[in-house]
Amino acid sequence: MVDLMNTVLSRRSTRLLETLMGLGTLAAGLVFLRIVHAPTAPYGDPGYIGSAAFFPGLMALLVAALGVVLMLMAWRPQPPTPIKTGRTSRALSAYVLMVVVAIGLPWFGIWLTSMLAVPLLALLFGERRWYILLILAIVPPVLVIHLFEGVMGIYFPRGGWL
Repeated sequence: MVDLMNTVLSRRSTRLLETLMGLGTLAAGLVFLRIVHAPTAPYGDPGYIGSAAFFPGLMALLVAALGVVLMLMAWRPQPPTPIKTGRTSRALSAYVLMVVVAIGLPWFGIWLTSMLAVPLLALLFGERRWYILLILAIVPPVLVIHLFEGVMGIYFPRGGWL
Protein backbone atom coordinates (compact mmCIF):
# COMPACT_ATOMS: atom_id res chain seq x y z
CA MET A 1 0.00 0.00 0.00
CA VAL A 2 2.84 2.40 0.84
CA ASP A 3 4.56 1.58 -2.47
CA LEU A 4 1.36 2.37 -4.34
CA MET A 5 1.07 5.75 -2.60
CA ASN A 6 4.73 6.55 -3.33
CA THR A 7 4.22 5.63 -6.99
CA VAL A 8 1.13 7.84 -7.29
CA LEU A 9 2.90 10.78 -5.62
CA SER A 10 5.97 10.26 -7.78
CA ARG A 11 3.83 10.28 -10.94
CA ARG A 12 2.05 13.46 -9.85
CA SER A 13 5.27 15.30 -9.06
CA THR A 14 6.81 14.15 -12.36
CA ARG A 15 3.79 15.38 -14.30
CA LEU A 16 3.82 18.67 -12.42
CA LEU A 17 7.52 19.15 -13.14
CA GLU A 18 7.05 18.30 -16.83
CA THR A 19 4.13 20.73 -17.02
CA LEU A 20 6.24 23.48 -15.42
CA MET A 21 9.03 22.78 -17.91
CA GLY A 22 6.53 23.12 -20.75
CA LEU A 23 5.23 26.39 -19.31
CA GLY A 24 8.78 27.73 -18.98
CA THR A 25 9.56 26.83 -22.59
CA LEU A 26 6.30 28.39 -23.76
CA ALA A 27 7.07 31.55 -21.75
CA ALA A 28 10.55 31.84 -23.30
CA GLY A 29 9.08 31.44 -26.79
CA LEU A 30 6.40 34.05 -26.11
CA VAL A 31 8.97 36.54 -24.76
CA PHE A 32 10.98 36.23 -27.97
CA LEU A 33 7.82 36.43 -30.12
CA ARG A 34 6.89 39.64 -28.33
CA ILE A 35 10.35 41.09 -29.04
CA VAL A 36 10.21 40.15 -32.72
CA HIS A 37 6.65 41.41 -33.20
CA ALA A 38 7.09 44.64 -31.24
CA PRO A 39 4.97 47.55 -32.49
CA THR A 40 8.07 49.49 -33.59
CA ALA A 41 9.43 46.45 -35.52
CA PRO A 42 13.06 47.07 -34.53
CA TYR A 43 14.34 44.11 -36.55
CA GLY A 44 12.19 44.48 -39.65
CA ASP A 45 9.07 42.70 -40.80
CA PRO A 46 9.06 39.16 -39.30
CA GLY A 47 6.91 37.95 -42.21
CA TYR A 48 9.52 38.90 -44.82
CA ILE A 49 12.16 36.18 -45.26
CA GLY A 50 14.91 38.73 -45.99
CA SER A 51 14.49 40.71 -42.78
CA ALA A 52 16.60 40.24 -39.67
CA ALA A 53 13.47 39.31 -37.70
CA PHE A 54 12.43 36.31 -39.81
CA PHE A 55 14.81 33.68 -38.42
CA PRO A 56 14.46 34.69 -34.73
CA GLY A 57 10.68 34.89 -35.19
CA LEU A 58 10.63 31.41 -36.69
CA MET A 59 12.76 30.02 -33.84
CA ALA A 60 10.57 31.77 -31.23
CA LEU A 61 7.49 30.25 -32.81
CA LEU A 62 9.09 26.80 -32.73
CA VAL A 63 10.12 27.21 -29.08
CA ALA A 64 6.57 28.26 -28.15
CA ALA A 65 5.15 25.26 -30.03
CA LEU A 66 7.63 23.00 -28.25
CA GLY A 67 6.38 24.35 -24.92
CA VAL A 68 2.81 23.44 -25.83
CA VAL A 69 3.92 19.94 -26.89
CA LEU A 70 5.84 19.48 -23.62
CA MET A 71 2.77 20.47 -21.60
CA LEU A 72 0.59 18.05 -23.54
CA MET A 73 3.15 15.26 -23.21
CA ALA A 74 3.16 15.70 -19.43
CA TRP A 75 -0.42 14.45 -19.31
CA ARG A 76 -0.05 11.49 -21.69
CA PRO A 77 -2.04 8.35 -20.75
CA GLN A 78 0.93 6.09 -19.96
CA PRO A 79 2.62 6.79 -16.65
CA PRO A 80 5.78 8.87 -16.93
CA THR A 81 9.00 7.49 -15.59
CA PRO A 82 9.95 9.18 -12.34
CA ILE A 83 12.71 11.77 -12.50
CA LYS A 84 15.72 10.72 -10.47
CA THR A 85 18.47 12.79 -8.94
CA GLY A 86 21.96 13.02 -10.33
CA ARG A 87 22.49 14.01 -13.94
CA THR A 88 18.77 14.69 -14.36
CA SER A 89 18.87 17.35 -11.67
CA ARG A 90 21.81 18.97 -13.46
CA ALA A 91 19.87 18.96 -16.71
CA LEU A 92 16.86 20.51 -14.97
CA SER A 93 19.13 23.16 -13.44
CA ALA A 94 20.54 23.89 -16.90
CA TYR A 95 16.99 24.19 -18.21
CA VAL A 96 16.10 26.69 -15.48
CA LEU A 97 19.26 28.66 -16.31
CA MET A 98 18.27 28.82 -19.98
CA VAL A 99 14.76 30.01 -19.11
CA VAL A 100 16.27 32.74 -16.89
CA VAL A 101 18.61 33.74 -19.73
CA ALA A 102 15.74 33.87 -22.24
CA ILE A 103 13.60 36.00 -19.97
CA GLY A 104 16.49 38.29 -18.92
CA LEU A 105 17.83 38.81 -22.44
CA PRO A 106 15.77 41.94 -23.25
CA TRP A 107 16.97 43.68 -20.08
CA PHE A 108 20.57 42.49 -19.74
CA GLY A 109 21.47 42.07 -23.42
CA ILE A 110 23.18 39.31 -25.33
CA TRP A 111 26.71 40.00 -24.16
CA LEU A 112 26.13 39.83 -20.42
CA THR A 113 23.73 36.89 -20.52
CA SER A 114 25.85 34.78 -22.83
CA MET A 115 29.11 35.57 -21.03
CA LEU A 116 27.52 34.42 -17.77
CA ALA A 117 25.40 31.52 -19.03
CA VAL A 118 28.05 29.59 -20.99
CA PRO A 119 30.57 29.26 -18.12
CA LEU A 120 27.76 28.65 -15.62
CA LEU A 121 26.57 25.72 -17.73
CA ALA A 122 30.11 24.34 -17.87
CA LEU A 123 30.44 24.79 -14.11
CA LEU A 124 27.11 23.06 -13.61
CA PHE A 125 28.30 20.02 -15.56
CA GLY A 126 31.58 19.69 -13.70
CA GLU A 127 34.19 21.99 -15.23
CA ARG A 128 36.30 23.43 -12.42
CA ARG A 129 39.37 24.87 -14.20
CA TRP A 130 39.12 28.66 -14.01
CA TYR A 131 41.04 29.30 -17.25
CA ILE A 132 38.65 27.05 -19.20
CA LEU A 133 35.69 28.86 -17.65
CA LEU A 134 37.25 32.20 -18.63
CA ILE A 135 37.79 31.02 -22.20
CA LEU A 136 34.18 29.77 -22.31
CA ALA A 137 32.99 33.16 -21.10
CA ILE A 138 34.67 34.92 -24.02
CA VAL A 139 35.18 32.72 -27.09
CA PRO A 140 31.75 31.09 -27.73
CA PRO A 141 29.72 34.30 -27.18
CA VAL A 142 32.05 36.28 -29.47
CA LEU A 143 31.87 33.63 -32.19
CA VAL A 144 28.11 33.16 -32.04
CA ILE A 145 27.31 36.86 -31.83
CA HIS A 146 29.70 37.61 -34.70
CA LEU A 147 28.15 34.83 -36.79
CA PHE A 148 24.61 36.09 -36.28
CA GLU A 149 25.19 39.84 -36.30
CA GLY A 150 28.23 40.21 -38.53
CA VAL A 151 27.63 37.49 -41.09
CA MET A 152 23.87 36.90 -41.11
CA GLY A 153 22.68 40.39 -40.12
CA ILE A 154 20.49 39.09 -37.29
CA TYR A 155 20.84 41.39 -34.30
CA PHE A 156 20.30 40.46 -30.66
CA PRO A 157 18.93 42.76 -27.94
CA ARG A 158 21.60 45.03 -26.41
CA GLY A 159 19.79 45.26 -23.10
CA GLY A 160 17.65 47.95 -21.59
CA TRP A 161 19.28 48.24 -18.20
CA LEU A 162 22.94 48.17 -19.12
